[in-house]
Amino acid sequence: MARTRYGRGPRTWPQRLLLGFNILLVVACLGLAFALTKVRTTLQAVPVVDVGSSLSTPQAVDAPRNILIIGTDAFEGLDEADPVAAGRERGQKLADVIMILRIDPAAGTAQLLSIPRDTRLELPDGSNQRINAATMLSNGPRSLIQTIKRNFGISIDNYVQVDFASFKDLIEVLGSVPVYFTTPVRDRKTGLDVPAPGCVQLGPDQALAYARARSLEFNAFGEWVYDPTGDLGRITRQQDFMKRAIRAASDRGIRNPQSAVGIVDAAVGAVVIDDRLNVDVILQLLSQFREFNPDELATVQVPTIEAPADGVAYQRVLWDQAIPIIRPFWGVDPVAGVRPQDVIVDVESSSAGRESGDLMTAALDQLGFDAESYSGRSTDQTTIVFGPDGRDAAVLLARHLDAVPALSEDESIVGNRVVLVLAEDPGGVRSEPKPLEELPEEFQPVPTTTTTTVPPTTDPVDPSAPAPPPGVPTTTVPEGVILPTDPAKAATCR
Repeated sequence: MARTRYGRGPRTWPQRLLLGFNILLVVACLGLAFALTKVRTTLQAVPVVDVGSSLSTPQAVDAPRNILIIGTDAFEGLDEADPVAAGRERGQKLADVIMILRIDPAAGTAQLLSIPRDTRLELPDGSNQRINAATMLSNGPRSLIQTIKRNFGISIDNYVQVDFASFKDLIEVLGSVPVYFTTPVRDRKTGLDVPAPGCVQLGPDQALAYARARSLEFNAFGEWVYDPTGDLGRITRQQDFMKRAIRAASDRGIRNPQSAVGIVDAAVGAVVIDDRLNVDVILQLLSQFREFNPDELATVQVPTIEAPADGVAYQRVLWDQAIPIIRPFWGVDPVAGVRPQDVIVDVESSSAGRESGDLMTAALDQLGFDAESYSGRSTDQTTIVFGPDGRDAAVLLARHLDAVPALSEDESIVGNRVVLVLAEDPGGVRSEPKPLEELPEEFQPVPTTTTTTVPPTTDPVDPSAPAPPPGVPTTTVPEGVILPTDPAKAATCR
């Protein structure tokens, strides 16, 4: 038998095929490792913002989380002649878009809640203004997070910020995002111009114009007609556009780490994130949601009504309709009940007792509560103030305090947010909750008779469609909103 120089016989074809396969496998693994290393290196260059203690206590990567996504109206990086710059000052950073994305990696679900930018709320400085003005206060993003927590009872785990130039950069990476229009549409204020119906590929400029359009017109039988819903209609279109952008990213290979390198590269400098949303967290979340279908993204918005005051156009929250919609974003497990991580605690202390307030806040954070310290009122007895939905949260907090507090109800407080008003000597914090029977009668469970009904949506309901998971809101479109797309044809618009 012929032998090679090293004493081995010639390889058979099966051996060669196996060797070739192994070589390809090694090359593929090296390529994947390089791609992941490149993604990791790229993500480490993303600008971060410190939002301090306003974020909730860190949870495991696979735990549900609320990510605050805002689009600011800052236009640094754009040409002076860009339509976006008309009538604006550089450095302006109002929150033009406010969305909360709740993801549950274990369940594989995602929900998107939009808050109209003109919603009038109490801001951290005590003023009543549009929510989008919160980012203009001294603490910037932190003030916006505090506004959301204190008005809606929603904890925020992570923060992502995008401006106009960043938005265009991200769309440029995708090349375009397809949107199906049933009629010609335009918005002369943003420069949106879709002259003919059909499947239109929106590039960076037109995509931004579409996402910003608040004065939309559509051509009906040869006449231009305004969409009367303004910002509310724009929110619906933004949510629809987000789904299409996710699908476009998927079609262009974002699910493949090697293909994702270019997309992630382009994101550097295009977004600002909190300092807790690190490389490992992002990569793990991307991995867990690789198979997510953007059509399964449930989209809702806080219901509001026009309520102008002092010559300013405001939106007022319709709380009876809003509570069922925002309830899933509170995160309470219907089986486990209220847990420390579900409870927002405003720790109030007098200026003289601020040190005690800070110590109490740190101790509660260690137990998983979303606690933050404030200077406020003083009291002779430590008191927990809670709202209509927050009694269980108040009792849970009381069980973790050494001293028995007083209870006080304030119907203006939303969700599982409570206010802990400290006495001069508030006592300590227990790592394990004391048994409920050790607390006075006022802390014992009371029967509840209230029921909440989710308001109907304007979307047609398919009776054969599967019901959404418990606690997941369905997509809602406010009454009167004109969505110039055809859902039936959207699936073929790629």
